[in-house]
Formats: sequence, C-alpha cells, structure tokens
Amino acid sequence: MGLFPLLNDPPVFLVAFALAALGLVLHNLFQAYLADRYGDTAPRRNGFLSLDLGVHLEPLGLVLLLLLGFGWPRFVPTNLPGRKGAMVALMGPLGFFFAAFLYGLLARFLPYPFGEGLLVAQRLMLLHAAIYLFPVPPLDGARALSALGGLEARRFLDQVAALGPLGFILIFLVLSFTGVTGSVVQGLSGLLDSVYRVLGL
Repeated sequence: MGLFPLLNDPPVFLVAFALAALGLVLHNLFQAYLADRYGDTAPRRNGFLSLDLGVHLEPLGLVLLLLLGFGWPRFVPTNLPGRKGAMVALMGPLGFFFAAFLYGLLARFLPYPFGEGLLVAQRLMLLHAAIYLFPVPPLDGARALSALGGLEARRFLDQVAALGPLGFILIFLVLSFTGVTGSVVQGLSGLLDSVYRVLGL
C-alpha cells in the first residue's frame, strides 16, 4: 500500500513520488486554467496558474500519498455555477488522466530508474482519476454534481459531507473492497490503451 514498498529501490521511489506529486499540481493547473478562461479570477489571484509547489501541494495530502498511494493538493478556489462549474471540476480528473498518458508515454523511452518510476506514477494517476470522479465531497465528482444538480443533489452531498473524514475513508474502503474503484481504474486504463493504439504506440 502506498509508496513505502518501493523504499527497497530508492531511485524508483524518488522518481515515482516526485511524479505523483507533479500529477497533483497538474490536476490544479487544469482546473485553474479553465476557470480562468471562464472569467473566474480567484485561481489566478491565489497563484494557482503558477508552478509554485507551495501553492498547490498540501502537506497531509503528500503524507497520505506516501502512506496510501492516494493524496490531494490544495483545492483550487472557484465557484462557477452550472455547466461551467462542472466542467472546471471535471478538468481535475482529466489532469490526472493526462499525467497518466504522459508518464506511460515517457516510460517507453527512458531507462531505469525513470521508466520504472514513471510506470508506478502512471498507475497512481489512474487511481486518482478514478477516485476523483466519485460524487463524494470534497472530490471533483461531487463538485460537478453540485454545480449541475438541483436541490436534491445538493442535499445528498451535504449528507455525505456531514459524515466527515471518517465517513470519507469508510466510503472508499467499501468501494475498494467491493471492487468498484478497481473497475473504474480498469476502465480508464483500457481507455488509455486505446489512446495509445490510436497514436500508433
């Protein structure tokens, strides 16, 4: 679980952790860019269009990335309503998917330890893309549902959010042990393989 099993291979561990952290930054950059295009000035004012790691990365999110293989960045401040808000939210999982695509592509050409570290980071990015799609606050899927949904959707999200961090963890333990998360990851992996095939890779 997490990245600690890689400690017996320090170069691969360092490459994988650095690239996974970069994936968290890409998640934010994708969201901040689209929000900025839609006229929301908050991401730019707060530095989320920059590459400043201090703006994007959150210490506890990095610790859990090491421990569990799943972390989070600081959330991009944006509150666009309706379709625009949903699109901005869904740019986050797209950012993870793009990172997975890029890492898998580079892994084909780079030697040890970069190739191995890239493949580990690719798997982590697919996991993040899958998890962030779920409509569980404060993840992107929940933000998209809140932006698009009506009163009933927001009431449902408030009930889930009221469970707090423990509820969040329990939900994903259930999703993991029932194979739901794995199925979504497998679907995204198949989509990624299709993209590679279209590109002749």
